[in-house]
Amino acid sequence: MSPSPYCAGLLTPFRVPEAEERNATLLGPRTLGIEVTETELAERCGLGNIDPQHGFGGGQGRSAIEAATSWPLPPAGARMVTVRPDADAFGAMALLGLRAADAAIDRSVRARIALVARCDSFAHGDWASWMADRGPLPRPAAPADMTLAPPDYAAMNALAMSSALEPDDKVATFADWLVAGRIPLMAEHARDVMYSDAASAWNDGKVEVECLSPGAPVAVVTSAAPGALWLGYRLAPVVIALSRSSGARKVTIAQFSDDWLDLAVAAADLNRREPGWGGSATILGSPQGVGSTLPRAVIVAFVLAHLRPSATCSSWMIGD
Repeated sequence: MSPSPYCAGLLTPFRVPEAEERNATLLGPRTLGIEVTETELAERCGLGNIDPQHGFGGGQGRSAIEAATSWPLPPAGARMVTVRPDADAFGAMALLGLRAADAAIDRSVRARIALVARCDSFAHGDWASWMADRGPLPRPAAPADMTLAPPDYAAMNALAMSSALEPDDKVATFADWLVAGRIPLMAEHARDVMYSDAASAWNDGKVEVECLSPGAPVAVVTSAAPGALWLGYRLAPVVIALSRSSGARKVTIAQFSDDWLDLAVAAADLNRREPGWGGSATILGSPQGVGSTLPRAVIVAFVLAHLRPSATCSSWMIGD
């Protein structure tokens, strides 16, 4: 496989104190953004920004990797950057490199593109049907209980989020996976460790769970381990996940499908209280790079206020 004619970089969220120093060499007229979800950084990507999914603006939920199938190829030597190190961003970078190298985008490659696109959208279908196949979250739980995602996607996404490889190496690894389906052992290991840590936290009682008032389809999950979102979906179709990222308080609001919550309006209201909230129709995150200071009660109140009228659950399914 020919090497990519592009180089890759990972931006630092602009609210981080040292962000400007880190980002200065990555941004400019020969930079293409891939899911650069912060406007202050996206405006400095001279070749544009592939981000049809976030910002609630006319993207119809398309992922970056889907958009990369037809995005005009940047010139050789361009830099591709993202502020979201996930499978969609690095997969899109890899796909642009493959297209530039005239690699065959055959049925198997398109199937992996579709897999990333489907999983990245966080739209999982009918929650009640999904729960009927699984039942309450058991305790003790197995690592396999901690995820919604297919194993291959989960491994590659775990690799994308890890610090084990530099961005250029991640892009090369994703290109190899898209073309040949090869998943490196380090990716499988990263996935398995993540699931194991989440299961251990749940089994050891290190995960706090609160189900809101009867009939409200919302669970609040607090956990220091990754996987709070996956745990939450075993409890309710709308999840407020509270965690720590690099020491900062991270808040994620997610819904199993977009039937439950008007996240676009919720995001606008949250941004009036704390600028920097952003996401898509199914998942919303607090400002990147810094901790959210909004009180838990305020966040819960925002979520309850923006539930759709039809969003009720007749029962909670919580295992003991």
